This record gives sequence, structure tokens and C-alpha cells, in this order.
Amino acid sequence: MGATYRGARGLGEMLGAGVRALKRYTGTLFAVFVVQSLIAGACLVAVAVVLAQAFSHLPIFDEAVDGDLVAMIWILRHGGTTFLAVGGIVFGTILLWQLASWFLAGGIYGVLAQRPESRSDTAKCFGASGATTYLAYARLALYSLPGWALVLTVFGMCLGSVGTRIEYALTVPELVGALAFALVPALLLLHVLWTVTDYARVELTLRQETHDPSVFATYLRTFGFVLRRPLTLIHAGVGWILFLLVTLAYAYLAQGHPMYGAAGAVTLFIARQGISLLRMAIHVGVMAGQLELGRTRALPPRRVEAKVDAAS
Repeated sequence: MGATYRGARGLGEMLGAGVRALKRYTGTLFAVFVVQSLIAGACLVAVAVVLAQAFSHLPIFDEAVDGDLVAMIWILRHGGTTFLAVGGIVFGTILLWQLASWFLAGGIYGVLAQRPESRSDTAKCFGASGATTYLAYARLALYSLPGWALVLTVFGMCLGSVGTRIEYALTVPELVGALAFALVPALLLLHVLWTVTDYARVELTLRQETHDPSVFATYLRTFGFVLRRPLTLIHAGVGWILFLLVTLAYAYLAQGHPMYGAAGAVTLFIARQGISLLRMAIHVGVMAGQLELGRTRALPPRRVEAKVDAAS
């Protein structure tokens, strides 16, 4: 644990660091995945109970589930209160996951940074790092809110400029082109902001210094670090491309292959969980690569508070 690592300096080394981290800390990956699955499962059960109580006695609900557009429209029109409750459950789940993700991300970065050997040391390192960085990550999320506002502003401006084209689009290419014009600038800006946040977390994890001025200064410095090194954006972009390819592959394989009965439901559940695990593995691999590149970053000296003797 006391060894010195020079860090990755190229895309290949960053990707290799991700693969090595997944091989070494597979148990940590599964533990985080279990937490995610429990939160998602609780949300699904709660939503299913609400929908069942409201619509299970209506045959038209079965038709809506089977994809009947008219039935879907009828359910949406007459189920306003129910879907408001569903929205509240989903929002609460997202908020819970966000609060939990600060601890989980801090734990993962801590394990990847300190590289404990045994399972007990890994668990201790995960918990200690997650607790130490939790408030710092929360402050970091607070400082990133203006960036989210900027993303929404850019999206609104782009969408407003192509609103007429979307409304009167006659072909799929026309619709896709207009939507791409509205989405791409906002997504690129969001990609930059997400990458900045990730590397700010890396620095906070490596420094283990979490007082408020340090968090804000780290966030500002990280903008320069990311913008001066396009490799940071390319590496994170590779992760998102892999994430998208996995999702599209699953959607393509599932399209046109309905599964009925208990066996079909179990098969579909296992397939979806496998895809979720694979996407989480991609995310953890990207985090490992970011940490390796972050090791090459010159960190500012830790702040030392001088003690003044009142008697002098």
C-alpha cells in the first residue's frame, strides 16, 4: 500500500488500468452492483404495486402493456394521480441513489487508489474512503449545479431553434436530424462537466482533504486540467460509447422476441441484470483509468494550519 505509482499517460494504459482493476476487485464490483440492484428492485416493486392497485382490474391495461397505442393513451389520460405517485416514487429512488452514489464512488476511488490486498482490507478501505469523501462529493455536486443550468439553457435554445422542424417533420431522417441538432451540443457540454467532476473526485480522493475551500478550488482547477488534456474527454467518451453499444445490442437482440410466462420473465430479468452489471463494469473501468491519469497530475500542497501560541 505504500508503493509509488507513476500513473497512466496514454489511452492504452488507461484502458489497461481499467481491465486490471476489474480483474483484481471483482468482489467490490459485485458488492456495489448488489446495492444498485436492491435500490432499483425496491423502486420496481413499489411502482408495480401502485399500478396493480389502480389498473389490474381493467382489461385495457393488459392491452397497453402489450403495446396497444390507444390503450396506452387511455391509461395515461385517466391515470393522472396514479402516474403522479409513480413519478414521486421514481424521483425518491433517484434521490436515494444519488445520496448513496457519493459514498459508493468514494469507496471505489479509495480502493483503486490505495490498492488493498485482502478482502478485509478492501472492505475497510472502501468504507473509510467513502465516509471521508462523502461531504466533499456532496459539495462538489452543489458546485456543479450552475453547469447543469447551462446545459439546460443550451438544450432549450437549440430545441427552440428546431422546434418547427420537429413539429412538421415528415420522415425519420428529418426528425432524427433535428433532434440531433438539439441534443448534441448539450450532450457535449454535459460530457465535459461530468469528466471535470470525475477528475475532481480523483484529486479529492488522492489528497483526502475535504474542507470546503479545498473542494471549490479543486473543482475550478480541474476545468483547466481537463481542457488542457483532451485525453481525459476521449477516455471518458470511449466509456460512454461502450455503454451505448451494450445497451443498443441488448435492445436489438430483445426486439421482436417476446417472452411469455414465468420462464420468459426470469430469462428477461437475468438478461437485464447481466447488462446492468456489464455497464457498471464499464463505469468502474473508466474510473480506474481516470485515477491512473490523475496520479500524473501535480497536486497542490496540503494546507497546514499554523498554531499560534496565545501567550507569545
